[in-house]
Amino acid sequence: MNKQRFRAIAKKEIIHVLRDPRSLAMGIAIPVLLLVLFGYGLSLNVEDVPLAVWDQSSTSASRDLIRDFTNSKAFQPAGVCHSQRETEDIIQSGDAMAVLVIPADYGEKIAEHQPAEVQLLVDGSDSNMARLSIMYAGGIVKNEAQSSGVSIITAYNPAMDTTWSIIPGLIAIIVNVIAAMLTSLCVAREWENGTMEQLISTPVRKVEFILGKLVPYYAIGVIDVVVAVVMALFLFGVPLNGSLLALAGVSAVFLLTTLSVGVLISTGAKSQLLASQLSLIITFLPGFILSGFVYDIKAMPGVVIAITKLIPATYYVSLLRTIFLKGTWGVAPSNELMFLALFTVVILAATMKKLKLNLDGR
Repeated sequence: MNKQRFRAIAKKEIIHVLRDPRSLAMGIAIPVLLLVLFGYGLSLNVEDVPLAVWDQSSTSASRDLIRDFTNSKAFQPAGVCHSQRETEDIIQSGDAMAVLVIPADYGEKIAEHQPAEVQLLVDGSDSNMARLSIMYAGGIVKNEAQSSGVSIITAYNPAMDTTWSIIPGLIAIIVNVIAAMLTSLCVAREWENGTMEQLISTPVRKVEFILGKLVPYYAIGVIDVVVAVVMALFLFGVPLNGSLLALAGVSAVFLLTTLSVGVLISTGAKSQLLASQLSLIITFLPGFILSGFVYDIKAMPGVVIAITKLIPATYYVSLLRTIFLKGTWGVAPSNELMFLALFTVVILAATMKKLKLNLDGR
């Protein structure tokens, strides 16, 4: 790669962006507007809660209670725990969203018609799932024994604030859509303006052309992420329990992923209108519906779940919620980050193959 030609393409694209206030507005102002509107106005409802059980009583009364939970449509069995450590591990790993803890004296108190209390440990990183868990658990326990109660402990989101789970996912969706839309116009604009012929007549290579086009929009994407994170922390009060370094690294990889998708779209569309429409269809709709931001992935049909694995926003939503709320890093986040990196390589390779720097576009 020739650095001089790369810098020339990048400089040309930067000048175009600076001279086009609409691109800057779409790249910076719109994400801020969407974050405010969705952050304050969006309300989510989910169903089917993966439930693990720690039964310290091992009596017929406790088994009846467990049966009521697992037979209901609200909960689905997700494992059995035998210690406090196991309850924490299964929540942290994401294998269960809630753990029903039944104390050792539960059966005796029920038999003696005394107040018996069980505990529900809930993963609060998804506050809507947590709220649904609490509502269902309260109703089931009340039906099982009028003298019983349920004590709720919410992990990662003790305030039970819906905004805490919405905002990290919203950041992912906004960055996904805006970044892809901006880059989806970069090559199509050259064909519409008639400047592609001039570029083709130069000795510029594909890799220099593509990377040069990505530079200014990557900078805009970084600004979007910084602004969104600042708004999340100081406007919406979302805690950042993980490290800024992890957040920066994950965001850097995802930005490159979604920008690459936009460039691939742009190489196949010679019209800016068509390119923008394709970017919305390819990034916004799957990202909004199938990423786990709005709807619980585990409640989807098996075929749809498989499709969600092919959507980069799915992994970024999960990674942001992990970094913001859980503050932990394990095997699952590492695998998600590796997928994003692999997806980027595949998309860039496809873009290189599809881009034809000749007049007939073949």
